[in-house]
Amino acid sequence: MITEVIDLKKEYERAIRTAAELIRNGGIVAFPTETVYGLGADAMNETAVRRVFEVKGRPADNPLIVHIWEPAQMQLLAQDISPLAERLTKAFWPGPFTAVLHKKSGVPDIVTGGLDSVAVRMPGHQAALDIIRESGRVIAAPSANLSGRPSPTSARHVIEDLNGAVPLVLDGGRCAVGVESTVCDLRGEVPVILRPGGVTPEMIREAAGDVRLHPGLLEENGKGPAVSPGMKYKHYAPKAEIVVVVGSKLNVAKTINALYYEKKKKYAIICTHEHISLYKGKRVIDLGEGSGEGARNLFAALRKVDEAGIEKAFFHAVDTNEMGLAIMNRMMRAAGHNVTVAVREE
Repeated sequence: MITEVIDLKKEYERAIRTAAELIRNGGIVAFPTETVYGLGADAMNETAVRRVFEVKGRPADNPLIVHIWEPAQMQLLAQDISPLAERLTKAFWPGPFTAVLHKKSGVPDIVTGGLDSVAVRMPGHQAALDIIRESGRVIAAPSANLSGRPSPTSARHVIEDLNGAVPLVLDGGRCAVGVESTVCDLRGEVPVILRPGGVTPEMIREAAGDVRLHPGLLEENGKGPAVSPGMKYKHYAPKAEIVVVVGSKLNVAKTINALYYEKKKKYAIICTHEHISLYKGKRVIDLGEGSGEGARNLFAALRKVDEAGIEKAFFHAVDTNEMGLAIMNRMMRAAGHNVTVAVREE
């Protein structure tokens, strides 16, 4: 198969029309969203959805998110939608927010990993919305990468992983958010974040009055069914070994600087811009200023690790406020929960 790449800036109408036709006919398409690039198929076509799993090498019990173009389509997929779910989807759609709801029986089990819940999102990207609307389908779309690899935030990343395996990639440039959507279980009285993303706990608390964090966000969660994508398996990982170093700012730097010369390996340090001065003379991959920019650059940084042939990369942990929780969630999973607690200064 030859993968066609269409630049949305140059051929928007043809790109949308071609993608929508492929979806209608049971094909798969890689397209940009505001979070990461998605690999989409008609969510009600089991054969098409199975092809998504095959191309990605994705475990069958890892549920997919179904993307819609207008809130009314939520009724096609979910039942017993609570006032809480109505309030939060109204607050954050279109955008990087996924609602886990009670599914309707017509949603194929392959989409939901055999669960009685369905994850639904209305993306905040015009091309994604136009593809869904033009196709006349609801679209199941995980990230457009090989399973376990860093998620793609540019068309180049998609091609690196899936060239020749998908018929069409729409190039919409760099993704604005850079990490996958916040997934929130809205089946109870209090929203529970299953995966952090562009809608932060602070934002949800403001809209709902309360929010809970699933205990598996920063801990290993390999047992039981995965209610949300990104909960059960090692994700987002480059080929290199990743070590997350936690503790106070100076203690983390002291520990990383000591470990950097422990063995004769090709090392790198991943950190936000504020910490660069602590690692003079070493190979540093800069995530940029603040947690928002850090999240936007995170997956590209992990791919740079492989491009540079790095064998081991140390991540200087960030605070978990705002987008920091999403960064730490992704890095803990990229590291396979390989964590070093920083030594204390005497």
